[in-house]
Amino acid sequence: MPKGKSFDQIIIEAEQIERVWADNTTLTLGDLTLAKFQSQLTDLRAKRDRIDELRAQQTAAANDLNTQGAAVSDASTRARSGIRAVYGPDSTQYELAGGTRASERKRRARKAKPGGPQ
Repeated sequence: MPKGKSFDQIIIEAEQIERVWADNTTLTLGDLTLAKFQSQLTDLRAKRDRIDELRAQQTAAANDLNTQGAAVSDASTRARSGIRAVYGPDSTQYELAGGTRASERKRRARKAKPGGPQ
């Protein structure tokens, strides 16, 4: 694709050329014919439409993936909470399910009071 031109702009310019060429059938450009030019333009439109269709499908697939990922994440969180409720917060099962055992949690350190000993 030429630098700085969108496919829409290329198609608009090609349609202008096509109209002029169709009105002036005696115009010759070496081995490039009006029919060949129109065929190239039709192919370009079809390929652009296909890309747009694939992008829409990709967006839909990504949205489905994100929705399913969120559902599985929520189910995992609920399952971990259930394992904690059944086996306890300090159990091996809870740790194996991805939780941090209560005995392994770091205790919070108290913050120094302002103006106190340093």
